[in-house]
Amino acid sequence: MFETVDTKFKRAEFFLENIRTLPVGSQPWRACLEAFFFELISAKDFFLQAINDKYGLGLERDESTRIDLIKRCLTCRKYSDVLEAVKSIEKKLSDTNSWLWKLNNYRNSATHRELLALGYVADIDSGHVEVHLFEDPQDSKKGNMKLEVKQYCERSLKDMRDFLGELYSKLS
Repeated sequence: MFETVDTKFKRAEFFLENIRTLPVGSQPWRACLEAFFFELISAKDFFLQAINDKYGLGLERDESTRIDLIKRCLTCRKYSDVLEAVKSIEKKLSDTNSWLWKLNNYRNSATHRELLALGYVADIDSGHVEVHLFEDPQDSKKGNMKLEVKQYCERSLKDMRDFLGELYSKLS
């Protein structure tokens, strides 16, 4: 994997560990949740930047995460395997049912719109309280996502690591 992408994964792991151990719902816990989303989506952005660097696409840093520009550069240079990797990212980012779109939406909501709202589910008999993100951060009426926050973050880290690792393995 690209070294910069691995660094982003390590930072996401740091915040995930804090999500596991800090008091749920506290300000430090919320800060770590938002930072986790930021670092994990940044791994995808750093992957795209590394493609720009490795294949000499010549895009400026602020342009190197724009998929439309990367695709145009790759088409001109005939890097079909790299182009397919970028298209895979684009496809997942544009499909509102994909895990990557949802993850990106949580990051965008936390970064650009509002603090992430949480749904709580209490089991009266056991006294256990589950904490969930809303399925759609802009519409709490759609209900909670199925996984608790910690489980969702663990799965998201695995999904992103597996996804980018698979794409990386196909690059020439």
